[in-house]
Amino acid sequence: MLDRNEIRKIDAKVVSEISWKIANFMRGMAPADPKQNFVLVYLAFVALTNEIDNIDDLLFFIEDKISEQRAMFAKEVARDSIEIALQLSKTFSEEDLLAYLFVFPREYSGRFGGEYGTPESLSKLAVRVLDIKENERVADFGSGAGDFITLATEGHEINPFYGIELNTYSYEISKIRAELFADNTEFELGDMFAVSMDKKFEKIFSNYPFGMRLIHLQTGSAYIEDLLKRMPEIKRATSSDWIFNSVIFDHLTENGKAVAIMTNGSTWNSIDQRIREYFIRNGYVEAVISLPAKLFEFTNIATTMIVLSRGNKEVRLVDATALCEQGRRQNVITDENIEHIISLLKEDGDETITVDLKTLQNNEFVLNPSRYLEKTIEIEDGVELGSLMKRITRGAPLRASELDEMVSDEPTDTQYLMLANIQNGMISEDLPYLKELDAKLDKYCIGNRNLLLSKNGAPFKVAVAEVEEGRKILGNGNLFIIELDEEKVNPYFIKAFFDSEVGTAVLKSIAVGATIPNISAESLKKLIVPLPSMEKQNEIANLYQAKQDEIKVLQLKIQKAQNDLRGIFGEVK
Repeated sequence: MLDRNEIRKIDAKVVSEISWKIANFMRGMAPADPKQNFVLVYLAFVALTNEIDNIDDLLFFIEDKISEQRAMFAKEVARDSIEIALQLSKTFSEEDLLAYLFVFPREYSGRFGGEYGTPESLSKLAVRVLDIKENERVADFGSGAGDFITLATEGHEINPFYGIELNTYSYEISKIRAELFADNTEFELGDMFAVSMDKKFEKIFSNYPFGMRLIHLQTGSAYIEDLLKRMPEIKRATSSDWIFNSVIFDHLTENGKAVAIMTNGSTWNSIDQRIREYFIRNGYVEAVISLPAKLFEFTNIATTMIVLSRGNKEVRLVDATALCEQGRRQNVITDENIEHIISLLKEDGDETITVDLKTLQNNEFVLNPSRYLEKTIEIEDGVELGSLMKRITRGAPLRASELDEMVSDEPTDTQYLMLANIQNGMISEDLPYLKELDAKLDKYCIGNRNLLLSKNGAPFKVAVAEVEEGRKILGNGNLFIIELDEEKVNPYFIKAFFDSEVGTAVLKSIAVGATIPNISAESLKKLIVPLPSMEKQNEIANLYQAKQDEIKVLQLKIQKAQNDLRGIFGEVK
């Protein structure tokens, strides 16, 4: 196995120079392709180390000296560009080429093979969290181009490593990297769901595909069919994250530990609540770490690191979203950040908390740290908002094409309210008109003095609707429509509360999701709001409405002044 320390001494600029050289040679031939670049550098390394200086000899070597599968891979990917490999072999040293193959840069080259490589800093963090001991068996499920294993084998040369990958190109690249840098590794081409159940590991890592559902997976596989029987909590809409987590967990030894990279949404969305509950109640979740945004080169999907093991009665939650070095295109978790995160897994602090089963149960088994790390806000005379509701519903789930067909060019008695129609807490008077409304959509209509709250995005929009008798306003699907019991509470009082600093904070405290904050109906019902006497409520509500009326008058004055500006040029003779 080659000396990694020597390879690491190679200036990163050399690796960039190799990428630039390839791009220059390929100019006008084809767009940048990371796997093709890798193959060309690998063939350059083969040519240099075997003293090959012409295409015929290189082609003969490929056909005669390497495996049939690798020969097919190299020729298919390199195509008519093998001459470039020879030019690289004459331009760069053996160490330079090895440095490129070790790093395998993919920036600015587009998405690789339908997948995203695991950033080095994320692999480093995973290795630290797993804490691999001598002789422990280590696996990477969905090993891609071997990023994690290439890094993790350093310092663990006697540990047996195993990787399984479905993509042929990624598999072949990982085999090459293993031969050069990690010869204690077995890679297998295949589906992780087909791995024999008697194959167990003390430590497992997985950076599986993002944004899939159960219906996107090969539901014909024996493992998934068996899983559906074992776990009735799994539904067709269940996020694939939890299916991947299940197969990973099933391949752990009794005292094993796994680390997986999953999407933030799967830690809090209502679709996955029952499967989260299953994992938590069975003690399978040890820790959850919310990761910084923009760690991956080609996606801004917010991600979470989940730590799985057995016998956990509590879950450690860590908010590491701010622990990174920010870059223009990509953020990096530094070595210092990694040590900080490891310390947060062991010690209390502002960015970490340990939660028990009861707390998780009261929060829909949400595993997003932000739900629990907000400072407790004391509400005087507080009650659950749900106790003041007569009804809560979402707006109409209409597609844009359906809405287009419903829009009327002429004024009607029916209008449509979108989030964009709520500005500064007030509803625009110029709502689009709709044709006659289908009776089945009546349940999505907004009633007079209903409280409206946006479901997604921050800051959240809040308004109180004033609907004249005989008119209908259909609500957008991104709105919560809440009918309050006005014998208990004045809607404008609740509106005033949500617009206050404290109200904004309590709404933020129940929101989950880093990229697009989201509020669930259940968490909204459990939200504590103040409930003073009706006399005090009305006093606050009246002051609030009076101030809103003042704003409307000022807006009309501004509009008139703007119109006057347009006529000034023609007024002066």
